[in-house]
Amino acid sequence: MKKIINISFLLVAIFLFSCTVQEKDIFNDSPANRIEAALKADQAILTGAKNGWLMEYYPAAQQIYGGFNVLVSFTDDKATVASEIALPSKSSTSYYSLKQSAGPVLTFDSYNDIFHVFSTPDSKIAGVGKNGVGYGGDFEFLILKATADSVILQGKKTSNRIVMTPFTSETSWSDQITKFQEAKKKMTFSIFTYEVNNKSIHVSVNNRKLIFKYTNEQGSQVTVTAPYIQTLTGYKLYSPLTIEGVTVNEFIFKQEGDVEYFVPSNGANAKLVVLYPPINQQLVSGNWYFKYSGLGSYGKTKWDYTKTNGLDKIGEELNNAYIGTYSTGAYGFCFASSDGTGLYAGVFICTYTLVNEDKITYTYSQTVLDNALWYFNNAAFGNLINPISNGKTNPRTFTITADNVKKPTWIKLTEDANANNTMILEKTPVYSPYSK
Repeated sequence: MKKIINISFLLVAIFLFSCTVQEKDIFNDSPANRIEAALKADQAILTGAKNGWLMEYYPAAQQIYGGFNVLVSFTDDKATVASEIALPSKSSTSYYSLKQSAGPVLTFDSYNDIFHVFSTPDSKIAGVGKNGVGYGGDFEFLILKATADSVILQGKKTSNRIVMTPFTSETSWSDQITKFQEAKKKMTFSIFTYEVNNKSIHVSVNNRKLIFKYTNEQGSQVTVTAPYIQTLTGYKLYSPLTIEGVTVNEFIFKQEGDVEYFVPSNGANAKLVVLYPPINQQLVSGNWYFKYSGLGSYGKTKWDYTKTNGLDKIGEELNNAYIGTYSTGAYGFCFASSDGTGLYAGVFICTYTLVNEDKITYTYSQTVLDNALWYFNNAAFGNLINPISNGKTNPRTFTITADNVKKPTWIKLTEDANANNTMILEKTPVYSPYSK
């Protein structure tokens, strides 16, 4: 028995020795050296795209703002960036690094005034979101895959998938950015109907998200959200969209006379048809921003009073103001005020009546949410709501005009009973409206 045990021990020792030798052959370098080699290989790929990369960048968790086109090129230690959210002629260069952190990580680790717009918490710089959050985007990315054909990144904070492909076009960066911006202008719509399997589904747009709402076979209300990025030919979806058994990855824009629509790039039997509602419906279905220079003499008098007797006295600045839908879903005059350290928002709730196709009657319900009552009592904000409606007993009726009744970038309200009470409202957000 003792001999058997010794022989068994000898066999185990020989086996372990053999395994140890084999492992040494496979891993013939230190972990640190292997990591360094992997990072150098990734850097060689990044710097190897001579005209840079086209990055499909999705900021914010759940892709709530959709995607944006970014051009980026790399040298050994610097990254140069251009983006569709900046001027076509503008680019910005800053440092980047590659490091190991549960996998290779690409970090844009010195401030880049184009790229870091997506990750800055300052909502004034970002132009969207709450102060302290902004777009809520990433500047650190796990490298999931890196080849000469594509680089797949994952945001460390949002976990969003970011795809980069070599920008091989002979088009200059500035011309390419211009094309993206022109495509966005051409293909910006607010309402569609989605025709699929003999069903017509209502579709609205919020930021760069298509929102499909319909009733399923069980009679339940269904909402499907599809974030997208603007391409030169249409909308490329962040992930496949499947409704009524039809799957779509990308919509291609088509135009036949006055009819504008999108079709799936894979030839699926579906169509996203552009609708043009009356101008007063477009007013109430979106958020339309105030700026001081867009007010008539009546409105300026009211806003001047609030500035002198309200905001200046409490040492605050009006960050933004718009007529539209508040974060709670309430409709009315919405605002955010800043004391330099935070934003304080509220809404003066209004009801409305649509008259014909180019008129609207607003009534201030004298109901408020969040900070609106405090600002009414302490900062004379009643004067800001006054040009829209002077309380329940004094509604105001306006005639609506616009720069383009199909796709307005601004809407003008002119009160029927007071020609001096006019308001030009902007579709894109306006910050610090007293200075605009």
